[in-house]
Amino acid sequence: MATPQPAQRVLVVEDEEPLAKVMARTLRGRGFECDIALNGGAARSLIASNDYAIALLDVRLPDESGYSLLKELRSTRRDTAVVMISGVDDPELGAAALENGAYAYHVKPVGATQLYLLVVNNLRRRSLEMEHRVSLERLEAMLAERSEQMRRAAELQAGMLPASPLREDGFEIAAHFSAAREISGDFYDWYHSARGRIALTLGDVMGKGLSASLMMATARAAMRGAADVEPLEAGITQAAAVMSAVLEVNQAYITLFHCTFDARSGDLEYVDAGHGHARLLRGAISQELLSERSAPIGIFPESKFLTGNATLGHGDSLVVFSDGLLDLRPDLGTKDVQLPYEARRASSAQEMVDILAEGAGERPLADDVTVVALRRI
Repeated sequence: MATPQPAQRVLVVEDEEPLAKVMARTLRGRGFECDIALNGGAARSLIASNDYAIALLDVRLPDESGYSLLKELRSTRRDTAVVMISGVDDPELGAAALENGAYAYHVKPVGATQLYLLVVNNLRRRSLEMEHRVSLERLEAMLAERSEQMRRAAELQAGMLPASPLREDGFEIAAHFSAAREISGDFYDWYHSARGRIALTLGDVMGKGLSASLMMATARAAMRGAADVEPLEAGITQAAAVMSAVLEVNQAYITLFHCTFDARSGDLEYVDAGHGHARLLRGAISQELLSERSAPIGIFPESKFLTGNATLGHGDSLVVFSDGLLDLRPDLGTKDVQLPYEARRASSAQEMVDILAEGAGERPLADDVTVVALRRI
C-alpha cells in the first residue's frame, strides 16, 4: 500500500472522544499527522490555523450539524477532502453529503483497515482533482494569453488597413470590412503611387485565421513594394514572386484585384488575378463587368498577368468585394445581376459599401466580408 506523505494532515471531528482517539491513533500509526475536534467550534479553530489534506466529519455534533461544517470547508478550503461519517445508514443523508461536496459518506463502525483505506483512497482522489484543477487553470491561462495575443493581432491587422473613407479632389474611396474570426485573410489597401495615381487593392487569401493573416500581411507588403513598377502587370509579377515562398509552404493561393486610377482623366488600369468580383457602375443606371482575368497568385508559378483598362466618368464607381459577401447576398454570385438599387443610388462611396455589407456585423460569418468602392466625383 502507498505510504502517505509526511505533510498530509488529517482532521477528525467526532464527538465521541474514545472513538476519536482510536481513529487518530490508527492514522498516526500509519504515518499521518492527526488532530481531533470534539465539536464544530473546536473544528473551526483548527481549520483556521491549519491546512488539512482530509477531514473526517461526524454528521451529528453537539453544537452544530456536520453538514454546515462541510459547506464551509468546501467554500473556504476547497483543497481539503471531506468524508462524512455517521451512525445512521440513511441514503438521503448520504446523497445530501455528496451533493454538498463530500467525497464519501461512511456508516459507523469504522475498523482500522477500513479507516486507513477510506483516508488513502480519498486522498488519491483529492490528488487527482488537484492535478486536474491545476491543468485546467493552466489551460485557462493559455487560452487567456492566446485570446490576448489574437486581440493584439486583430488590432495590428486593423491598423494596417487605411482609414475609410478617403475623399480628395475628384474622387472618393471607402471600404467595409468584417472578419469571420479575430483576424482575417482579406485585406484592402489604397495609397498614392509615384505617378500621382491612386493605387487600390483588394486581396483574399485562401483560408482563415492566423496563417491566412500572416499571408495577408506578406501580400500587402509585396504589393506596396511593387507599387511603382511599370507596367502594371510587371509589378504584380514582382509581388507574386515575393509571395510565392509563403504561399508554397502553406499550399495556399491569393485572389487579388489591383488597379491604379487617374483622378484627372478617369483612366483606370487593373489586374484581376483570379478575383472576379468587380463591377463598374455607370452612374446609378447601368453596370459593366471588367473583362480581363488572370489566374490567382500561387496557382501556377509562371502565371502571366493581363492588364485591363477602363474609364470612370463623373458619377461612375468601381465596386470590388470578396466572396464572403456572397453569403450575405447570394444573388451577386451571378455576375450580370445588378447591384442592389439602394446601393447604386447611394450618395457616397461609404454609404454604398455599408449598404452592400449590411448585416455582416450582426451574425456569425462563414467567411470574411470586404467591400471597396472607388467613385469619381
